[in-house]
Amino acid sequence: MTAGESGHYKRHRKISLYNGDEKLSDIGVPSSESNGQALRRAMIEMERSPILTHAVFRDRNGKLWVLPRSASIFKRLHISILAH
Repeated sequence: MTAGESGHYKRHRKISLYNGDEKLSDIGVPSSESNGQALRRAMIEMERSPILTHAVFRDRNGKLWVLPRSASIFKRLHISILAH
């Protein structure tokens, strides 16, 4: 029996890092980590690498949120409140 058949499968959350349209890498996000912590992780990665233009964050329901490098504190707060 696989995890999907047993009903214990959790949808994976991830942060995808981009340079324009080119996807450079993915970061796995533990399901126990809050959306705010995941967004902080994305911002740290974008600060660390100057070629990254934006990150795409998948919340617990599978909805995708685009986080541009220039995202203001209000944009980050908006995403962390509305993401489930």
